Amino acid sequence: VTGTLTPITIDEIGSSYTVITEEQIEQRQAVLVSDLLRDVPGFAVSRSGVVGSQTQVRVRGAEANQLLVLIDGVEANDIAGGGEFNFAHLLTTNIARIEIIRGPQSALYGSDALAGVINIITKKGSGPTTLSGYAEAGSFGTFHGGGGISGSGERYHYNLYGSYLSSSGTNIAPSGDEDDGYDNGTISFSAGVTPFDNLKFDFTGRHTEASNEFDAQDFVVTGFAVDADNKSETSQDYLRGQATFSLFNRAWEHIAGAAITSTENDNFTSGVETSSTQGKKFRFDYQTNLYFDTSSFADATHVLTLGIDHEKDLFTQRGMPGFFGDPNQKQNAKTTGIFAGYRVGLWQRLFLSGSVRHDNNSEFKDTTTYRVTAAYKLTDLGTRFHGNYGTGVKRPTFGDMFGFFAATFIGNPDLRPEKSRSWDVGVEQDLWNGKANVGFTYFHSRLEDEINGFFFTGTGFTAVNVSGVSKRQGVEITTDAKLTDNLELSAAYSWLDATQPDATGVQIMEIRRPRNTASINLNYAFLNDRANANLNISHTGTQKDTNFATLTTVDLDSYTLVTLATSYRIMKNISIYGKVENLLDEDYQDIFGFQTPGVSGIVGINMNFQP
Repeated sequence: VTGTLTPITIDEIGSSYTVITEEQIEQRQAVLVSDLLRDVPGFAVSRSGVVGSQTQVRVRGAEANQLLVLIDGVEANDIAGGGEFNFAHLLTTNIARIEIIRGPQSALYGSDALAGVINIITKKGSGPTTLSGYAEAGSFGTFHGGGGISGSGERYHYNLYGSYLSSSGTNIAPSGDEDDGYDNGTISFSAGVTPFDNLKFDFTGRHTEASNEFDAQDFVVTGFAVDADNKSETSQDYLRGQATFSLFNRAWEHIAGAAITSTENDNFTSGVETSSTQGKKFRFDYQTNLYFDTSSFADATHVLTLGIDHEKDLFTQRGMPGFFGDPNQKQNAKTTGIFAGYRVGLWQRLFLSGSVRHDNNSEFKDTTTYRVTAAYKLTDLGTRFHGNYGTGVKRPTFGDMFGFFAATFIGNPDLRPEKSRSWDVGVEQDLWNGKANVGFTYFHSRLEDEINGFFFTGTGFTAVNVSGVSKRQGVEITTDAKLTDNLELSAAYSWLDATQPDATGVQIMEIRRPRNTASINLNYAFLNDRANANLNISHTGTQKDTNFATLTTVDLDSYTLVTLATSYRIMKNISIYGKVENLLDEDYQDIFGFQTPGVSGIVGINMNFQP
């Protein structure tokens, strides 16, 4: 999993982790990755309305832009969108696995990974050439379909897949009857060739074009969304090429790569473009890994890693000049990081790791972050202990410093980077001869110089560093069990206490951080595994939010989402399926003043052939 600078097994990782497999994605029939993340311990998902609306994900009380998202190793956070990743446009199509690491990872990945990392790993071709595709339709005028080709040979592999999602949507505003629609077209590919046993080249790419309708917000009286003819168009590109060369029977490994992240966000009112932001990140990296054993001493295995990376970020903003100023501008920043890591396994039961990173940034002082982890397993008892301590840093985003939205927000170029110290400890226990596992983790974090991007100046909003220390602590409990040969259970519960100091220094609860979240998933396979039924229950507790009209804190009610998905394989290569979402027709809000869809259903067919 993505827990160190080199691949590592789950038993050896000291950080808190979650892995979502391809099988679990198929069983739940999830269309959006954000729907899967609602069930991850410590995670909170905030979506401002219908499918395609701005979707933020926070982990352990941290802000959304403190969570790094990787897509096949490419940093996907949008430097033109507040430095965070908008999960609205990330579909599950062609995803093989989602690896999630909670806790400070800046020592591994730099500024964006202060609170954790999500690594999206797409499918790779395997075996004979295969053609696959699916089509589904349902409520709210929704159509979703796609197809692709994949395969591999002795020294190559390839995968090409495209998908399209369209929905008429529902109304985001609490009143009115204007539905807010969404369209998403995504194409992804991966390919690799191994010309020699010790040399391989890998290439990945992903392109998304999305368009979503959205409503305006009443910043004067109610704070609610109100019907408006607004539309946002988004373009995302993620590309990476990588070469891996190994020596001495793969004991010494060299990895060199280059990646490009390109995003563009255009906003329109009544068909007229009102603002636009573009971001580009160019990244070059090199890493060398040395693997060796000292079997005569503690039966030890060692991995030593050294590396360097360089990033250049470009930010462009366009808009209509007005009384408050001219939003048109271009900004850039460069960062060079050097890093080192070491991990050792002793007696096949004790696993230690440490990493340190030093970043030189063109706009801020140099920063150094570090992290240490430990894991210890008692194989005979089925018990595993794990712990993690690290520091993190998050530099202000271009939006924080230079963002501009007339009469609403003006950036602050004098911001300081956020800094954190975090740790967690936990234990996992196998039960019923390994048929069940329970886990318990406690985490604690202190954040200094937290950036508040909604500080009211009297004429508009800006970003400021908050004085004092923001504190986050909590508990994560997980359970996985194979109840029978055909019935599996997974469950999770999280408790969070996330506070920040107000103007007087008193700790107050941070917004959009529910104190309690929980989930239960039951999966039942029957008819000799030709049929499957999956029941998922996700609960989000009460949370605070801000009414931006009155600048007061409001309470959002708790809610429970129930999803039932079923499938049946009618032939070896053809399956039909159906799903009902929000089965209880909950009326809820993730963001104050923005309505979400009610109960909905969808049916579809999935096929694959080998010509």
